[in-house]
Amino acid sequence: MAVLIAGALLGVLGRPGPVPALVLSPSSGPPGTLVTLSGDAGAACPSPNGSTAVDFEPAGGTKAAAFSEMAVPVASNGLWSTAFAVPGYLGSSVSGDQGLAVGPGVYQFVGHLCEGAGYQRASFRVTRAHFTAKAPTYVGIAPTPDGEGYWLVDSTGNVEAFGDARTYGSLTAMDVRPPAPVVGIARTADGNGYWLADEEGHIYSFGDAGLYGSGLAKLPGRQPITGLAATPDGKGLWLLGVGGHVYPFGDARASGVPAGAPTTYDGIAARPAGGYVVSSATGRGTYAFPGGQPLAGSLSVALTASLVGTAATPSGNGAWAAGAEGSVFPSGDATFYGSLPDDDITPDVPVTGIASTPDGRGYWLVGRDGTVFSFGDAHFFGMAYDGAP
Repeated sequence: MAVLIAGALLGVLGRPGPVPALVLSPSSGPPGTLVTLSGDAGAACPSPNGSTAVDFEPAGGTKAAAFSEMAVPVASNGLWSTAFAVPGYLGSSVSGDQGLAVGPGVYQFVGHLCEGAGYQRASFRVTRAHFTAKAPTYVGIAPTPDGEGYWLVDSTGNVEAFGDARTYGSLTAMDVRPPAPVVGIARTADGNGYWLADEEGHIYSFGDAGLYGSGLAKLPGRQPITGLAATPDGKGLWLLGVGGHVYPFGDARASGVPAGAPTTYDGIAARPAGGYVVSSATGRGTYAFPGGQPLAGSLSVALTASLVGTAATPSGNGAWAAGAEGSVFPSGDATFYGSLPDDDITPDVPVTGIASTPDGRGYWLVGRDGTVFSFGDAHFFGMAYDGAP
């Protein structure tokens, strides 16, 4: 794919001469597009601890409406690069609690050089909002209780079973079109059912999954939903809002929301002993609840792509966060079992989810096209990939 150069040469505060242009590829696409970005900070970011940050925001917009990719490392020669999955929502500080939906139009990537030394820009055109029924996106993976199978779900609510997983139904099989894209899947404790949730907070039950409520229309400060997790006994659910708000259903209890600077959250996982972990999509930490403390190692992540999902360890004292380009970041007592970049694999489309094996000695990644990648003791049972990105 040809590399496209966009953006004007911009001056750097305190440094004479122009900054080399920000380079991106591709320069257009829908939310979920994996964009490769690179830049040259020159002498603006001193080695060895230099880093830059990348914002994705409306063209001519304000930084308050940005989706931020933090702490991208800069090499000793001043070069930096990252992979960025175009988000479906930006920060919520401009549009209240709803979040700012990314719709068709012109946006911009802004590379902020070290410590206010300057910035670089490049334009990106979003071609459509979210994913349509004609272009389903696989958004989640859930393992069976024994780890010998898993379910995949796409944004239309289609569920596919592999290994010893059984199919208990799907929205597409029922000819039901959800009012908003489905964002994930969570199984019941015995594996004889599962739930789906969409961005508006509607919950869909299959098999022995109980219905404990659905929809967020009557809840104050509602946010678009980016993930879901089931309580250990399977009698409740948590839905995760894009701004970090957690909505409980059934016997689930909300134990708090992450504190600190506004960011976007895209991963939630249940802790076996109770509570949950949530991860920032921009690398600002994985937080364990109750307590709300960041897991060790989760705040020192130098991202090469935005984070897209979270899986908890059996103890609940650790977690893995997955990046859109297939990186895996362990924190707490989680062990690293490999990643796509470590295996020199570049996925054709972004990774969208992660799930761990029951014993915590492996994990699966799922891509937007239904490809599945296995690490550690996670076995491969098949994938939904049909050759169409």
